Amino acid sequence: MKIFGLILATAFVFHAPVQAAAQQKANLKIEAIFGGSLQEPVPSEMRWAPDGSRIAYLLEDENDEGDLWILDLPTAERSRAVSSAHIREIAPPPDQTGIGERERERRKRYGIPSYLWSPDGKHILLVDTGRLYLYDLAAQKAALLVPSKRNLCDPQYSPDGKWISFIHEHDIWIIPAGGGKERQITFGGNRLLLHGEPDWIYQEEFNMSSGYCWSPDSRSIAFIELDERSVPVYPMIEYTSGEAKVDWQAYPKAGDPNPKARIGIVNVKTRKTVWIERTAEYVARFTWADGDTVVLQLLNREQSELNLVEADSGNGRSKSLLIEKDAWWIDVGDDLAFLSGNHEFLWTSDRSGFRHIYSYNRSGSLIRQITAGDWVVSDIVGVDEQNGWIYYRSNQASILGLDLFRIKMDGSGAERMTKESGTHSVNMNPSCTAFVDSFSSMIRPREIYVRDLVGGNIIELFKSRSASAFDLVEPEMKELTARDGAAVRLLLYKPREMQPGRKYPLVVYVYGMPGVPTIQDAWAGNRLLYHQFLVQQGFLVAQIDDRSSSLPGHKYAVTAHRSVGPTAAQDHELAIQYLKTLPFVDGEAMAVWGWSGGGSLAAYHLTHTRLFKAGIAVAPVTDWRLYDSIYTERYMGMPEKESDAYDRASSVKAAADYHGHLLLVHGTQDDNVHPQNTIHLVQALIRNNKHFDLMLYPDKTHSIDGAEENVHLYSMMYEFLERNLRGK
Repeated sequence: MKIFGLILATAFVFHAPVQAAAQQKANLKIEAIFGGSLQEPVPSEMRWAPDGSRIAYLLEDENDEGDLWILDLPTAERSRAVSSAHIREIAPPPDQTGIGERERERRKRYGIPSYLWSPDGKHILLVDTGRLYLYDLAAQKAALLVPSKRNLCDPQYSPDGKWISFIHEHDIWIIPAGGGKERQITFGGNRLLLHGEPDWIYQEEFNMSSGYCWSPDSRSIAFIELDERSVPVYPMIEYTSGEAKVDWQAYPKAGDPNPKARIGIVNVKTRKTVWIERTAEYVARFTWADGDTVVLQLLNREQSELNLVEADSGNGRSKSLLIEKDAWWIDVGDDLAFLSGNHEFLWTSDRSGFRHIYSYNRSGSLIRQITAGDWVVSDIVGVDEQNGWIYYRSNQASILGLDLFRIKMDGSGAERMTKESGTHSVNMNPSCTAFVDSFSSMIRPREIYVRDLVGGNIIELFKSRSASAFDLVEPEMKELTARDGAAVRLLLYKPREMQPGRKYPLVVYVYGMPGVPTIQDAWAGNRLLYHQFLVQQGFLVAQIDDRSSSLPGHKYAVTAHRSVGPTAAQDHELAIQYLKTLPFVDGEAMAVWGWSGGGSLAAYHLTHTRLFKAGIAVAPVTDWRLYDSIYTERYMGMPEKESDAYDRASSVKAAADYHGHLLLVHGTQDDNVHPQNTIHLVQALIRNNKHFDLMLYPDKTHSIDGAEENVHLYSMMYEFLERNLRGK
């Protein structure tokens, strides 16, 4: 565990590179942070051409509309491939085509593409409006495919480029890529029987953005069928229309029946489907190993056993390749990679307590462990078989960051490829000869470069400059040790000019969910700027990560097993005890706030502990019985078996012990953490004659998106803190 020695037991400071003339810098304003004036045009949806020599990306123009640009790697030249005006002329933006806020958030949250490259690199398929527009890059002309149908989703090219597939009315269709008559190839789909279309819970908890995939030979499509008929539904109500509209969302809560899943393989020519004989509670992943073999990752309901299964696409017969078991839970990954020749595949596992890369032969026997250590492989981003390299991201160089590394197939020659400290997001081209490097640190806003591994060229695509105009302070970080040896990490922001003898009110930001730290060596965007705003107003701001998230690795995340909430709160108490020893901290004027999981912890504190005078809970889970099955059961188990654990974590059950001042905030169309969570807590508080503040955002989803809404929300939060911590 040598890497942990880098974290000192005493406080240390990340120093910004420039300190001079800080007094001349401007102070932050909420309207500027959330109103849009600080936003800079950032390249988005960066997609490599199939040959890896060009990369396309969207970039907003002066009217906040996206132009499609293409960067040619060999020449470093950039050209506007399609202007925003031309895109708007071809296809109106989603908000003008009747696509609602929930669907817009779904696309943003799950990375649904708005365009695709054709396999030959000569065309761009524009798909943002639920229609298919094929844009010829040379002729600069677009053709509408499938003009008779609207609300198409998840289009894909066949590997040979001859077909375009898509989902329409819950079934899979195909059309010739050059245009022609569409053909339906799966049948019987409806809103309760989905073919090739993941439902909400598979998207949210298994990150399954697509429910089907083409075979490498373009002859067949493997797809998931989800039978929703036994799944309870939840009403999502649109209040602001003339007449309230209701959409029924299939949503299994903890202990509820899940959708029944199975995998089919449909032959594109005959349109006949073969069903794979084996299934499980969850089909978490499926892909093609070759033109004849589909590989499935089957997970039991307890999420403690994962069976990697290969199946014959011709008859559906299957066999197990390997079985992963865990005493707590298994986190499903996306790193399965079959090497050419199909004699070997790469796999990542948490079996050592830290996710690492392993090599197996096709009979399922372990060949070797490729990476090892008390650090975590985040993901495999590329495999260069020709030169024998595996490219992956990990925190082996910095416990709070992520870097790109590469290592030989035999586990030798590990080499760090990114040199700047911080957290690197990597998008590698298909040939592993270049990659997009988007990185930032706590004190360095995001920068984006294209790095050519062959020629050595580095091309700057974006470098944030707006934050440099403001007087931002650097945080101090401290690692605390609980009595049982567990690590608790604390980050503290202080006003630049501290008055001797003065005590300052403290605002604590938390999240508290297993394996998800709030403290990372990465730029935290508007949340960071809001915390800096509070510091400029004379508040102290702290972030606390409990034992399940302060150190990366499955070994530490599982400490929250059957105790999501109580374990984090216990570790927060250790951090608060330390903060109270600091002479400038006002121990009688402390508030806690968080969003989603953090909102859950804020509500928990005000019903279970006496650490805070006030709290702000945005979109909180107030009783885990009200949240979805996959996420909740992974950590908390089944409600009927773990009733005591659910009760201990419930803010609703503890409403009689509520103290202080709580601000509850929720969007009325939150399809992730349903508003029912807040309503249950409101009802319990009323029945116990407890007083609180409540703010609802009409028709807003889990993110409460929108400039006006965010300016309103964060202004209200600031006023709440002023009133309850300083009596103003």
